[in-house]
Amino acid sequence: MASNSKSRRRQRRDKQHKKPKSKSASKNEQPPTGPTSVHDVPDHLLELILLRLRSSACILRAAAACKRWRRAITATGFLSRCLHARSYVAGHYHAFDPDWIDHGTPPITSNPAFLPSPSSLGAAVDARRFSLDDGGVLPDSDSGWALADSRGSLLLLFKRANSHTSPDPDLLVCEPLTRRRQGILTEYSTCLGVFLLDGDRHQAAGRTGMFDDFRVLTVRRECHVLEEEEEEEGPVMPVACVFSPGSDAGGWHDLPSESTNSAAISLPSATGRVRFVGRADGSLYWAIKEDDGGVAMLALDEAAMAFSRVAFPADAADDGPNPSYDRWSFRVIGGGKEGAPHVVRMVRNELMVLARRRGSGGEGDEWVWEVERRVRLREATLGLPGREDTFFQRNAMIMAAHEEYVLVTPQEKTWLFSVELDTMRVELQHERNKYAGQAYPSQLPWPPSLTACATDERGRRRRRSSCR
Repeated sequence: MASNSKSRRRQRRDKQHKKPKSKSASKNEQPPTGPTSVHDVPDHLLELILLRLRSSACILRAAAACKRWRRAITATGFLSRCLHARSYVAGHYHAFDPDWIDHGTPPITSNPAFLPSPSSLGAAVDARRFSLDDGGVLPDSDSGWALADSRGSLLLLFKRANSHTSPDPDLLVCEPLTRRRQGILTEYSTCLGVFLLDGDRHQAAGRTGMFDDFRVLTVRRECHVLEEEEEEEGPVMPVACVFSPGSDAGGWHDLPSESTNSAAISLPSATGRVRFVGRADGSLYWAIKEDDGGVAMLALDEAAMAFSRVAFPADAADDGPNPSYDRWSFRVIGGGKEGAPHVVRMVRNELMVLARRRGSGGEGDEWVWEVERRVRLREATLGLPGREDTFFQRNAMIMAAHEEYVLVTPQEKTWLFSVELDTMRVELQHERNKYAGQAYPSQLPWPPSLTACATDERGRRRRRSSCR
């Protein structure tokens, strides 16, 4: 009897100390009941959805839909984020070959290396997620992939040794952060360049995300045929061909010469006399070595898709015989006033920056080139670690040209250093100096990926799908 009474008293104490279950906790365990609508979307997700609208007309229609949408669109900073969201540069992809030491020809690069931006935004970027060395980004290739261009968060790569009898793609468009990619077959064995462009606005209605909103441009040389019966070859002209994704109007399309002004541009018959030298202010540029030893520039306006020739002044007498206009000594960069480009030249180990400006006096209606800044590399590099007396016996080489800096090395030995273009100061210890190749910017994908979540019968959140 005593043991039974003790047991009953213990049970009563346990009941008294046991905490009752709160009503709020029991409610959280239950899945939500009733249908949901767009009005249940939180404000921060609604803003991301509205930022995905592609045109100002769509934004105006969305603002007229309801008061809440109008309040989100007219909020401070929304339109600026909508217009400039794609300008956040996460970092740059640098072509890099660790075995490139002694050279006389351009190097064959390995997979590009990603280097985050030095800004506060770049400090928060996980470089591993942008790496091309991880599996799943690039398909296997015996010849390897080389970087040709970048646009937004997309990269354009090509096979170093194209085999046109193989069914494998010659070009590849990929987005490293999302691991999405698309292979593209080409029909052209040689071309003057391959580039990545924004998508066609007239065909972008059914596309979602930046990965579906792109075009690939190739520029090649083509001979005129003067007489169809005799097949007499005439002058050589540039031809533009554009690839668009999609099953309906996708594929490769040659742009008509009437719209691109191709027939009015004459190129040298020798392939080696036309070299791509840079992209600046919405145009692509090639250096054309003339018969008299001078140079002109071929320009392609990316918006108008039209070719033109840009004159360049004759060399000075002290520039030496047979001046070079290849990509190692002649580059075009942006940042010029009135939308005009700058030219970076290496002449007898002197790095010069030339600006294209309107002429004065009798030349008021013509463009003229003026030397804006210059630096003598032999004197400017004296005393720097690793500098040898045998350097700069031959003309130094431009490895990469940017609006802010130029990457240079002597021909005698790989010794990379950069020149800051605003001050023309030589910088040796910068991180970018480790990569012997052109740098291509990579912007954060915008809008970001959204993950749709739902609750199961037990009230637990589960991820359903993701969209861009």
